[in-house]
Amino acid sequence: GTIAAPARRPGVVTFIGVILYIQGALAAVAGISLLIWRNDIVDWLEQEGAPLTDGALTGTIIGEFVAAVLLVLAAGGLMRGSSGWRLVITIIQSLAMGLAVYTLIAMAFAVYTLVAHHVGGLVYRSVFTLFIGAFVLWALYGNDESDRFFEENG
Repeated sequence: GTIAAPARRPGVVTFIGVILYIQGALAAVAGISLLIWRNDIVDWLEQEGAPLTDGALTGTIIGEFVAAVLLVLAAGGLMRGSSGWRLVITIIQSLAMGLAVYTLIAMAFAVYTLVAHHVGGLVYRSVFTLFIGAFVLWALYGNDESDRFFEENG
């Protein structure tokens, strides 16, 4: 019999992997920027009377670096066809979509009661998050190419 050629990585999976690498790089840049201008940021926050403390800023910086590492690991795993990373990304996207739905519902109530101002940005971001989440889930599960790729490699 003929030997089946290994499943090629689908373009949509490559696209998502590249986006994850870019997000990882941006998180690293954010963390480095926060470290470089840390004192200026703390001074500005105190001057503005912001509730964000020095410790919270430290947590944010650590969070950016952790996010950067996880995004790069996830991107690499996805590109290799790891079923585990496929699941992790699915869970994260599902949580993001759930938060987006919650935000849209909260915004609807806020608009209904005319309490909130300038909610347009949050509404657009939530709709965009839902769109991206649906695309990612389709790319990872909604086509035979992706299923074959992850089954053979994961």
